[in-house]
Amino acid sequence: PRLVYVRQSTDQNIWRLDLSRPGAQAAPFSASTQREWTPQFSPDGKRVAFESNRSGSAEIWVSESDGSSPVQITSMGGPMGAGTPRWSPDGRRIVFDSRKDGQAEIYTINAQGGAPQRVTNHPANDTVPSWSRDGKWIYFASNRSGQAQVWKAPVDGGEPIQVTRNGGHAALESPDGKWIFYDKDYSSLWKVPVQGGEETQVAESLAGWASFAVTVDGIYWNPGGGQGSGSSVQFLRFAGGKMETVASLDRGGNGLAVSPDNRWLLYTRMDQLGSDLMLVEGFR
Repeated sequence: PRLVYVRQSTDQNIWRLDLSRPGAQAAPFSASTQREWTPQFSPDGKRVAFESNRSGSAEIWVSESDGSSPVQITSMGGPMGAGTPRWSPDGRRIVFDSRKDGQAEIYTINAQGGAPQRVTNHPANDTVPSWSRDGKWIYFASNRSGQAQVWKAPVDGGEPIQVTRNGGHAALESPDGKWIFYDKDYSSLWKVPVQGGEETQVAESLAGWASFAVTVDGIYWNPGGGQGSGSSVQFLRFAGGKMETVASLDRGGNGLAVSPDNRWLLYTRMDQLGSDLMLVEGFR
């Protein structure tokens, strides 16, 4: 007997663009022959957390703000070990999701590494976490109600609270602590007051759940265009509501992050995607 299968190879890297220089060209920030994704600047802008499977499993890594000196801080193991890191407001801890125990759960870990602490414990999938600006809550997406919604759980333990009612996924709280921005169906950008209320659309098109970033001055997002084609980065300024195009990306643009000083843009780019047809003789 023979077995024929397709083996895919993916080389996905993080690139960096200087937003203070109009027309500047992006340069590699963190590159390997494996997958680098979901970068996030620390609150002081000096470090970056990201997901990579360069060690053999998807884990959380932390580097300097220019991509140098990367260090692996999790060892969850498995093909989907750890992902979607977000910094605590004081920069001391990182929250992430992991499927180490089967279903996806939320964990926190010291930014220098150490033993992770579990935040959620539920048969549903809990993913894409982030911190509230006061550091007391962790937002996450969960299908525990039967539909993907944004929830929040106390950092130190307690019963989670449902935040959205009409669908929601990856959430980021605004620096002033008044709004929660989130994606819906991986394709549009929405917001809801932190205290609850009307859920309103911010942008009707979004490249993916990881393709927006919230800073003190406003919100950046990539409206789409596909991993293999050009796309743009839009910026909506909180003061005055002015919207403008701040960057053009040659390929991709999901996994978006912006430094606290609004100078550096990090994004994930698919640099190579291929597949091979494999044949196994004498398969049993």
